[in-house]
Amino acid sequence: MANLVDLPGDDFTMESDPQDKISKNFRAYELIKSETADRNAIDNWFKNLNQLKSAVYLCRNILQPVRDKFGPFTPNSVFRSQLLERALKNKPDTWRSTSQHTKGQACDIEIPKLTTMKLAEWVRDNLPFDQLICECYNPAKGPNSGWVHVSIVPDGMGSNRGKIMSYVWDNSKGKYVYILGLQESTRT
Repeated sequence: MANLVDLPGDDFTMESDPQDKISKNFRAYELIKSETADRNAIDNWFKNLNQLKSAVYLCRNILQPVRDKFGPFTPNSVFRSQLLERALKNKPDTWRSTSQHTKGQACDIEIPKLTTMKLAEWVRDNLPFDQLICECYNPAKGPNSGWVHVSIVPDGMGSNRGKIMSYVWDNSKGKYVYILGLQESTRT
């Protein structure tokens, strides 16, 4: 089978091999990898062509530029099937996630030698995106606490909002909440 990186965007197939190269440094399996899926024998391969194309688009426009800038890393999470989302969030079989992860349009990233906030700021300043969320970053817990969630909508599938948020601890509510802008979380 031809490497996906060699194919025009409209030539992807659902029969693509997980070992196929989809960008200079990434292979398809890196977009579906999940320890939870492995532990629970959940098939986390793409369910439709739009999910596959979206994940490849995300890889080429978010993951590969981050790797080009900061070096090797493994994304924490990219595509998540509905079954995997339910397992991760302990939801019943009837629940359907609206997460962009289930569309192949979102990834969670950590870079070992870079603070989570610096990564979020670099993405904000250098890449196109739909949503950028600095999640659970608390420098008191270490420079790599939390992760950066980035989503992007492929051309022809909608528009990118450029929404910037943080998921931080709210002491008054006793839980994590989404707020606008990039901000550190402090939990007292």
